[in-house]
Amino acid sequence: MKTTPDICVAEFIGAMLCQACDVPMATPQVVDFKGRKVFGSRLESGVELPNDFTQLQSQIGLCANSSIFSAVLAIDLAIGNDDRHWHNWLPQPQQSGEIFLRAVDFSRAWPTRHPPLGFDQIGRENTGLVWREWDSLGVKYDSDSAIDACSRLRRLDASWLGMIFEQLPAEWMVTVSGHDLLDWWRTGWGPRVGAVSNFLEQGAWK
Repeated sequence: MKTTPDICVAEFIGAMLCQACDVPMATPQVVDFKGRKVFGSRLESGVELPNDFTQLQSQIGLCANSSIFSAVLAIDLAIGNDDRHWHNWLPQPQQSGEIFLRAVDFSRAWPTRHPPLGFDQIGRENTGLVWREWDSLGVKYDSDSAIDACSRLRRLDASWLGMIFEQLPAEWMVTVSGHDLLDWWRTGWGPRVGAVSNFLEQGAWK
């Protein structure tokens, strides 16, 4: 669970962006906790986090939905999430022996930081540092998945975000007002996603 109001908003929005992009994630929920409304997610069963580099490399090699890395990279860039480290995934072993991944944890993304962080800043933190490990771990960039994610993100207008806000407790909207966030989305979201698409086409942080 997450209890800090702006982080709760960021977690919920990040999960809903994944859903809009058809990216597996943990289902977001508003949870009553000690008289407060907090963010929770419905954790899937059978999650096995890697303990070291060798286990991580093995899980990636067995990943049944490896295109998720590229799609989530596009989402993370769009909302300025600089904290996509290797434990911010839910790996689920399947009966086939494969691993199915779900994306989790958007606590350091927009609107916790408003407006979203720039790409250079993201590149100096976990998201960029982990991206530089992709090749050594066997993660292959899937441009089709990233482009598809950007296309889906670009179609999410302010009415979509407004519907998300309607599901959230009013007490979460304390750092930046919902009105201000919607105003930014109307004018800033399309250009931001376009910049993400261009950045990825140019090779990201290469």
